[in-house]
Amino acid sequence: MPSEKSASSSPSDEEALPERGTTEELRRDFSLCIITFLGTIAIACSLAEITPTWPTAGGQYHWVHVLAPKSHKLLASWFTGWISIGGQTALTASAAFAAGLQFQALITLNNLDSCVPARWQGMLFYWLVLVYSAAVNIWDSRVLPHTNLASGVIHVVGFVAIMVVMGVIAPKHDARFIFVEFSNTSGWASDGTSWLVGLLSTIYPFLGYDAACHLAEEMPLPSRNVPLAVVGSVFVNGVMGLGFAIMLLFSLGDLNDLLTSPTGFPFMQLFLNITSNKAGATVLILIVSLVAVAANAAGCTSTSRTFWAFARDSAAPCSRLFARVDPKLQVPVPAIIAVTVSQMLLGLLCLGNSTAFNVILSMAILGMYASYILPIIYMVLYGRKKLNREQFGPFSMGTVLGPVVNTVALGWLVVAMTFSTFPSVQPVTPQNMNYAVVVMGSWLAIGTVYFFALGRKKYVGPVL
Repeated sequence: MPSEKSASSSPSDEEALPERGTTEELRRDFSLCIITFLGTIAIACSLAEITPTWPTAGGQYHWVHVLAPKSHKLLASWFTGWISIGGQTALTASAAFAAGLQFQALITLNNLDSCVPARWQGMLFYWLVLVYSAAVNIWDSRVLPHTNLASGVIHVVGFVAIMVVMGVIAPKHDARFIFVEFSNTSGWASDGTSWLVGLLSTIYPFLGYDAACHLAEEMPLPSRNVPLAVVGSVFVNGVMGLGFAIMLLFSLGDLNDLLTSPTGFPFMQLFLNITSNKAGATVLILIVSLVAVAANAAGCTSTSRTFWAFARDSAAPCSRLFARVDPKLQVPVPAIIAVTVSQMLLGLLCLGNSTAFNVILSMAILGMYASYILPIIYMVLYGRKKLNREQFGPFSMGTVLGPVVNTVALGWLVVAMTFSTFPSVQPVTPQNMNYAVVVMGSWLAIGTVYFFALGRKKYVGPVL
């Protein structure tokens, strides 16, 4: 689905909403989608090659501990785990953020003459989604696999339904409009910089493919199934995303009408314009919103398992508490609660920043990509020398293709992390500034203080 360019849910706020996107930016995003898809495939294949050897809930920081030389093990693995938890928390929160603001916007869509949304209302919807996800993970863990399956069905069926509706009903632009025209309207002086800053909205839909790694201890045949899930999810969703991007660009219609939508979400206005019916538009929008809710619930599962593994390894503050697994519910309840509370606190960003959603997306990219980069670096430098063929498991790229794919993945990680910290538009104001570096920097500072004050005395390495 098209990404939201702002977390503000009310066009009536005191400051004007930042521009949500332009036709040229959407065309740019299409070309970036292709490049992002290729870069993400390289990362996914690199991680999938490492995963079968050590399929544990800790994921990235376990791999670093095994691959790194002895002098690096504790420090590198601990910080990889800390960064991974921060990135997963932000990523999971972003799904709830999108769903909560979309539910609020649905009310606006169906009450255009009387509804005046406010930011704090959007935050309450966000918290409601988080509470639902926590409840499902704590009390309905046996139902969770079925809800995940249902969300997958909704995702695929809803994708087909939306594509058919846009393909059949919406007026179409010509191919030149889609593939040829380009202009820089972001405010950045350089066209190249403007183009690269657009990475944010194309990287985000691909994030989260490492979730299967953190559930490796709870699935059958993880050495085979985890790599399939990691690479398969990127490939399937990448193909679907490219198809949707093309159809979206052909079906945009009057862009100014979309950008001035009272809902704050151009895609909602697009669905309303296409269907000319609030009920029809609401159904299409709910497909998007419900998938986001399901993504948050599944993300809560993955993030809580990573945090639980971190605590099990005596690496987290209050490790004994967060390493507990409820004997009746058979889930790490304290870890689930801790993840949920952390995400609720992130929601406070939307009260003071009109681009809070972009901040959370940038935090997710920084955290997730930073947790991917060290395992791949250590794989390139030490892993291929240390491991024999049998230790690679069923997914091996070999000594020729493997280093090439790893190098492409590392190059893409560096570029993506760099430009995800840039403000999306110029001139920069306190309201549209990208504060991701500040928030992630604070997370790292807290981790650094804890590790050198207490953590290094308790952490001796992960349970493998």
